[in-house]
Amino acid sequence: MPLRRLHTRLLLAVSIPLILVSTTLLPVLHVHMETRLNSLSAEADALLKVGQEALTRDINESLNYALAIAEMPGLRRYLAAQSLTTLTDQQYSLSDLSQLSNFLTTLISHNARYTKLVLIDNQGREVLRAPRSNKTGARVSGNLHVNTDYFIEASKLLPRDLYISPPGRNLQFELFGRDVIPVVNVSTPVFDATGERRGVVLLSLNWDYLTDALRQAMLLDQNANMILVDAQGRWLLDEGIGSIDTASFGGNFAALSPLYWQAMQQRNEGNATIDNHLLRFQTEDIRTQRYRSLAGTIFSDNADHPWKLGVTLPRPTWLSLFKEETTVLWFLLLTYGVAVAFGIFWSISSQRQRELRQAAQRHAYEVSDLYENAPCGYHSIDKSGLVVKMNRTELAWLGYSAKEVIGHINYRELITPETREEFEKAFQNVKDNQSGSAECTLLTRNGEHRHVMIQGSAYTRNGRFVHSRAMVFDLTERKQLEEKLRAQAMTDPLTGVFNRRYLQAQAKIEMSRARRQNHPIALITIDIDHFKRINDEYGHDVGDDVLKNFTQIVSDLLRQEDLLCRVGGEEFAVLLPNTAIEQAQQVAERIRISIEQAPTTVEYEGTQQALKVTASLGVTPIHVREKSLKPALKRADIGLYKAKENGRNQVILHTL
Repeated sequence: MPLRRLHTRLLLAVSIPLILVSTTLLPVLHVHMETRLNSLSAEADALLKVGQEALTRDINESLNYALAIAEMPGLRRYLAAQSLTTLTDQQYSLSDLSQLSNFLTTLISHNARYTKLVLIDNQGREVLRAPRSNKTGARVSGNLHVNTDYFIEASKLLPRDLYISPPGRNLQFELFGRDVIPVVNVSTPVFDATGERRGVVLLSLNWDYLTDALRQAMLLDQNANMILVDAQGRWLLDEGIGSIDTASFGGNFAALSPLYWQAMQQRNEGNATIDNHLLRFQTEDIRTQRYRSLAGTIFSDNADHPWKLGVTLPRPTWLSLFKEETTVLWFLLLTYGVAVAFGIFWSISSQRQRELRQAAQRHAYEVSDLYENAPCGYHSIDKSGLVVKMNRTELAWLGYSAKEVIGHINYRELITPETREEFEKAFQNVKDNQSGSAECTLLTRNGEHRHVMIQGSAYTRNGRFVHSRAMVFDLTERKQLEEKLRAQAMTDPLTGVFNRRYLQAQAKIEMSRARRQNHPIALITIDIDHFKRINDEYGHDVGDDVLKNFTQIVSDLLRQEDLLCRVGGEEFAVLLPNTAIEQAQQVAERIRISIEQAPTTVEYEGTQQALKVTASLGVTPIHVREKSLKPALKRADIGLYKAKENGRNQVILHTL
């Protein structure tokens, strides 16, 4: 009996601690596993978000630069000059070519993302090249691009459209320093002010530089691996990113990692567990609205799009968790009694729970830090529009603290009245459990405006709206660039006055106002007499000085509401709102006399010379029944031509 009791006690001494440890430890390990998995999923989402936003930003900036270059007046004039048949016909001077060459060389050399910039005429001939590796600057070459995909496709496009060749297509690699790198060719057509196609701009992008942001995102977690493949399953990152079994750039990812490729092909976005790794992926298509930015339409090879962007992180396993629980294993092996076993179990269990809580807090802090300091704004608002959450990025944009905004300010108050209607429409869609987006203008604390794009979705509970979850992207730099490009498109670069396009647009506004208010409106056309003789005898630089001086004289004679525009080489037009034809004729006569009496002083062959300049003018009223400026321009030009036929330097009124 005593032996039997001893055996029983020994059995209890062994079994009870094992049962207590097992029943206590297994739930803790289960909770820890769930916490680790949830944290891992949130971390994968955050890393994918950071990588996607960085890739979108860098590609958009590159495309906007290509568009801006294609619309440069100097570049247009240079391509237009290449279409002339003889050297005597060309209007593009060596100084202009030098300025354009220096500008393009500077642009390429100061932007690591570009490897070369090439101008191609309509026949596919290379007429100017600015390579990054050429220390002598841009040069004129005779290379032919007529059979390349970027020239063929760009020749079919409309203004502000772009063609993007797939990364590394047709072995498009370039020597960059001591390394050979893949490039992406971006091409866009060039049109002159008359809408005539003049050629193609080719901008080659350093693909390694563009995808460097993905490598930087991986620094947030050294165990993370980034994936970027095209629709054919080709690897689009350089060798050595992560531990995924791939070849170098352009390798067959679909064949080398078939499980990953199959999972990514099945859906546009989602999660998958492969080889004990968590895969988080989404579809990226550079032809969609997200990447257009300032572009009209983006074209590329359909066979290579869309891309798949993903991130992988190693999943925790029970084996890895048990390896971390070495103290529990030793506890199970070294239990000598029920009391000692309970004491050791309690102390180890308590310590382990504290470690689990601390680990969970650390992961929660990392996720919170990603939310608070993301490159875009985040906020949540309730059904009435009251702000219930806002990250530090958006608070910094607005200039408020969290205490001032959260729970105290209705988000509508932060939006300017002009764009509030767009916000209301988008917010109503979100409250109806639909996605909503709106381009709005935020009003900061100090009164400044910040242009943003708000994209929101609904958070619901039991089918009912709780609050919105919105991302806010800063569009201020893009708006500034748009305004700059718009101003350049409407302004004559030599004289600084508006051009024909702006004249026609503003004339519609003034003609509509004149009809509503029953006010007269008139038009004057001006042509400098014998301007070609000035260019032939003194050169185009002197001719430019004459145009600038002429513009200044006429501008000083006009009212603030009058509009002076350059409509041709030496041809100008003046729109006179609220002006009767008699007054317009007097204004024209004052202009003629002032031009005749104010000699233009220019520098020619090292000396100052005074040139006598005269002008012929045609004057006409703009009739109420007319819907456009074209009939008035025609009448004014008839008067101008009669003034030239009658001996120039005079004003002719033509009303019919």
